[in-house]
Amino acid sequence: MSYSTFRWIHIILSGIATIPFTLYAATGFIGESYEDELFLIPELLILIVIWLIGAILMFFSKTKLIGMILTTLPIVFYAAVIVYFLFIPALTY
Repeated sequence: MSYSTFRWIHIILSGIATIPFTLYAATGFIGESYEDELFLIPELLILIVIWLIGAILMFFSKTKLIGMILTTLPIVFYAAVIVYFLFIPALTY
C-alpha cells in the first residue's frame, strides 16, 4: 500500500474517531453543570485543532511522521479516558 493511500485512510479513520468523541465530550458528559444545563467546554476542542494540524502536516514530506503522531494523540487520549473511567473502578471493587 502506498503512503498516499495509507495517509488518506489514517486521516479519515482518525477523524471519525476524534471529531465525534471530542464534540460529545465537550458538550455531553463532561460539560454538564449542577443545573443539568449543557454548556460547551472549549478546552476540549483543542483536540480537533491538534488533529487538524497533524492532518495538514502529513502532506509534507519532512513532517509526515510528526503529523502521524499528532493525528493519533486524540485517540490515545480517549483510550486513556476509557481505561480510566471503565476499567480502573471495576478493578477496585
